[in-house]
Amino acid sequence: MNPVVAIAIALAQLAPSADAPKADAAALEKMAVDILRDLEEMRGQTLAKPLKTGVKDKPQVTAFINERLAEEYGPAKVAAEGRMLKLMGLLPEPMDYGKFLVSLMTEQVAGFYDHTRQELHIAAWLPAMMQPSVMAHEIFHAIQDQEWGGGKLIDSKVYSPDAVLAHAALLEGDATIMMFDWQQSAAGLKTDMATSKAAVLGVAASLPMQMASPQFPVMAVAPDYLKQSMIFPYQQGLLFVGALRQSGMSWDDVRGVYADPPASTEQILHPERYIERDPPSVVELPSPLVAGFSRTWDGAAGEFHHRQLLLPFMSTPEAIAGASGWDGDMTVLEVDGQRGYAVIRSTWDSAEAAKGWVEAIQKAHGKRKAPAPTLAVRHAGTEVGLAWSKDPALAQQALDAAMKTAKVERR
Repeated sequence: MNPVVAIAIALAQLAPSADAPKADAAALEKMAVDILRDLEEMRGQTLAKPLKTGVKDKPQVTAFINERLAEEYGPAKVAAEGRMLKLMGLLPEPMDYGKFLVSLMTEQVAGFYDHTRQELHIAAWLPAMMQPSVMAHEIFHAIQDQEWGGGKLIDSKVYSPDAVLAHAALLEGDATIMMFDWQQSAAGLKTDMATSKAAVLGVAASLPMQMASPQFPVMAVAPDYLKQSMIFPYQQGLLFVGALRQSGMSWDDVRGVYADPPASTEQILHPERYIERDPPSVVELPSPLVAGFSRTWDGAAGEFHHRQLLLPFMSTPEAIAGASGWDGDMTVLEVDGQRGYAVIRSTWDSAEAAKGWVEAIQKAHGKRKAPAPTLAVRHAGTEVGLAWSKDPALAQQALDAAMKTAKVERR
């Protein structure tokens, strides 16, 4: 859900300490030419335009992230998202959400491909031994964007937050596999990691530990929701693309996925639902739900977000089971000055799945420390409404409106 997914960055475990020697731009440009040739051959795709490369230092990376956040979201939407996540219990109240996001992303960057300008940049502090792998990952992002339209898939003005995160998982999962295969090729070994379930599972299991290693102090103190948001595109994207290949898809078939991308994090978490074409249902809520309030955030939050609402308060298997069966939602934040409420109006695969979700979210909310906002809940068959507010009466009013006025198009 958060803006980090709109900025394609390199694998976090490759980001070194800031005291490493400065990268040499001329050497990196020559390296990029050689690696691009390798990747073009490996995936049968030529990059039609010359590849623009560069090196950025820490202040330049921070400036880039601030610029992209402003262009993609704007400070008002970032602030609204932070307020909504705090109501839901996913962020601590004192956190300056926008400032923390910039610090977190700056720390994690080893290199990035800017799809808005079609430029590839390597962090100036990246040690020489890490440069080729980061370069391979980011060059593949250039191929994804310029040849397959990948950059357009993470446009938050076109797609819902849930769809953007799903698309980011496709991009990062594919690029991560490409990077590992290139590493093996550079060592003289020809591999196709995606076809090996054991290899994919092994790498996926290692990513959270690598991305949250002690050299990343900001990541170490980040709320679990932000950690999982950073890790999801790489880990779950790797598992998703691996599942496609293991189902019998060729790399040419996978290329076609960019024209018909996964529509939700549900399809990333359950690849068979993408393969079998089980699209999410669409839920719409009129604006505003309560007269006098203004909508400052809306969109589908998805199964990933529903899992995250449970994970701080129960075991991983319980959280997975509780969020399984999600079929669609619309999530909104509406405010009137200091008053406000967050609402999730969702639809589920079955009445049983909806009941399981309601029981799980009530259990999770019951474990929140006081003073927690009120959570109002309504359940009818496959339909569920949730409303969080510091004003109990307002929560009930918003929930009543959400249950009465929602339009659900089941698919």
